[in-house]
Amino acid sequence: MLSSGVVAVPEPMAALLPKRGLPRGAVAAMSGASVLPMSIIAEASRSGSTVALVGLPRLNLAAAVEMGADLSRIAVVSEPGVDRLEVAGVLLDGIDLVVLGFEDRLGPTGASVTPARARVLGGRARKQSSTLMVLGDWPGTATRVNGEVREYRHLPIRRSGYGRIGGFRVEVQVTAPGARPVSDVFDLVAPGLGESGVMRLVKPEVVAEAAGTRPSLAVAN
Repeated sequence: MLSSGVVAVPEPMAALLPKRGLPRGAVAAMSGASVLPMSIIAEASRSGSTVALVGLPRLNLAAAVEMGADLSRIAVVSEPGVDRLEVAGVLLDGIDLVVLGFEDRLGPTGASVTPARARVLGGRARKQSSTLMVLGDWPGTATRVNGEVREYRHLPIRRSGYGRIGGFRVEVQVTAPGARPVSDVFDLVAPGLGESGVMRLVKPEVVAEAAGTRPSLAVAN
């Protein structure tokens, strides 16, 4: 069981983090594949944490639900106005995990955060024992997580040559304060046709063992 000092992350990712979760009272910066923050949002809400999404109008909540997210624990501020950092700071006072993005409905805004504002939000997170997860760059000390999609996995259907995407492989790199950089690869898997369950991150060997052989993968472009 995870201690109250962290926000839960998917179990396979936990081994990459010194405290097996995102530390409360700290900042985490996410970049690359969107499946990583999406899976953390899903796991955190499913595990009982409250989550607020700020400035992420294009985030696919339907995909988060497919990963097991509890929407009753997720608040959404799609259009936070001219100062999204202030909105995020207020939400840190009562929300376990605040996810901050820098986009509008047309795409990334190109906005950046000054070191002074970053220190203010970091201090607010420490004071309230909340976690700020930023999708993008963040000045100063933070846990940094990057994900890169490497391969797609196909689920065959009955007719030869036909199928659908059943998930993909993502390489995850983590740099945490006071710890050496670490990395690993995970597969995002979806339930097979007619199966129950949710999309989830697993180690590749789990997929291979379940299939009785190595999974069929296609290199991503």
